[in-house]
Amino acid sequence: MKIEIECKLHLDNPEKVKELLTQLGAEDMGEVYEKNWVFEKDGNLRESRTLLRLRMHDDETAGIVTHKTPATEGRFKSRHETETVVENAANMRLIFESLGYTVDWYYEKKRHTYKYDGMSIVLDTTPELGVFIEIEGSNDEEIEILLGKIELDINDNIMESYPAIWRKNCQKQGRAFCDWKF
Repeated sequence: MKIEIECKLHLDNPEKVKELLTQLGAEDMGEVYEKNWVFEKDGNLRESRTLLRLRMHDDETAGIVTHKTPATEGRFKSRHETETVVENAANMRLIFESLGYTVDWYYEKKRHTYKYDGMSIVLDTTPELGVFIEIEGSNDEEIEILLGKIELDINDNIMESYPAIWRKNCQKQGRAFCDWKF
């Protein structure tokens, strides 16, 4: 189980950020299309701020199961994260459902990944909400330094999860919380 320290910001100019990452020498790992299923069981996971997710990239059969513990308070979101690759994501979903888990939310996004100085930097293109950057590092200081290098303001850090951001968007538009699809 690793500790994930993450900074998330909404980007007004993702092309400029990509250009600055390239100038820094960040390694471009490419873009994938993601399908994500967030599971719930009797409201307990959401209530405890715990995440159980199944993710597939592009049209692959394999998937990644992720469990995240509740975030701790701090400058950035910090939480324990455990991930494992599963050979057959559809079968994994059937296993979860047979154990009483239900899909609480389904969402899609395009994720462009960069690696820089031991950090993972992703640009997530989302339906309706635009592009977000997530920077995962081993400590707050290295994330703050990178933010300065790519000309982003640390004060714009978003502590909310994508489901929380999407719920607010749906409420603002006067519609029920629904799946997030392109």
